[in-house]
Amino acid sequence: MVLAGLLLLSCVGCAGDAHEGDELRLYHLETAIGPPRADGELRCGPPRIACPGVVQQPAPHEFRYAVRGQPALTNDHVDLTSVEWSSNPESGAPVVRIDLTAAGREAYARLTKEAARVGGRDQAWHHVAVVVGDEIVAFPEVDYDDHPDGIAAARRIEVVAASDADARDLVRRLRG
Repeated sequence: MVLAGLLLLSCVGCAGDAHEGDELRLYHLETAIGPPRADGELRCGPPRIACPGVVQQPAPHEFRYAVRGQPALTNDHVDLTSVEWSSNPESGAPVVRIDLTAAGREAYARLTKEAARVGGRDQAWHHVAVVVGDEIVAFPEVDYDDHPDGIAAARRIEVVAASDADARDLVRRLRG
């Protein structure tokens, strides 16, 4: 009886916290990610529709990027059980939707506020780099004119995918 109780106690966290999928991270692109190069921890290239700092779109090959700062959001800030593939009702483009936790909404508001403020100072739109595993999958801009204080009311992140197959693959990678 005692052995059964110890086995049960040792496995209490076995299923709940284990996550076998790729890590999701969000960065302020211009301050935390370096320019495209031949080496670096992150990558971007086909099938991505666009890669940061690359003039020719779609990117002709894979580019690498050095990480220079800490992510503003990680898996701890999102509800990975909410990850789903859908279509944008206006454009029909495939999107991956990821709900933010309460802490994630606060972190996203801080991240977009920083991007808007620094972008306003630089007189250039700044971006949020969305990273899945070691790949930059999107980098939406934060328009400092439209959102001078960032985006405080976001409840989810929507990543535009290159295709339906790409959207399904991103969902699979995030869910594990």
